Amino acid sequence: MDDTQTGIDPEYLKKLQADTLAYTEQALAYMAQYNIVPEGRIELFRAPETRQQEIHRMPYPHTARQVVSYETEKGEFSALCPFSGLPDYGTIRIEYVPKSWVLELKSLKYYLMSWRQIGVAQEDVTAYIYEDLKREMKDAEYVVVKTVYNVRGGIHTVCEIDSRKQQ
Repeated sequence: MDDTQTGIDPEYLKKLQADTLAYTEQALAYMAQYNIVPEGRIELFRAPETRQQEIHRMPYPHTARQVVSYETEKGEFSALCPFSGLPDYGTIRIEYVPKSWVLELKSLKYYLMSWRQIGVAQEDVTAYIYEDLKREMKDAEYVVVKTVYNVRGGIHTVCEIDSRKQQ
């Protein structure tokens, strides 16, 4: 079977491999500046910029003030820890009050899945997701993103960004 039959573009794969290697090396160099030595086996991971960039939305033509919330099931969300190479599994809760737009759920699911091969700290994931949702929701009354990670090393991590608490 050749590449035309599989639909795989060899040039795309070469670029993906090179970009992934470059980002992993960049992240390791960044950690070294702060004397952080990764533990465990180092795996290649992708940069946050490679996440799905678009989250579709639908018009919300109603005047009713409605609180909308989405929460993933345990194990549905993960990203890679750049320090250990292990997956960080967590639950994501998104809450907002729409004015003009609501999120389209299939697109949101694909967006959240796009983090699986990305090497990023837990706090950074929360901030990226918050920033992406704020950009798409534009005029939402408020947006809250909360990530609750599975316990690792005896530490339970919860990160939350609430637009009502931002300056």
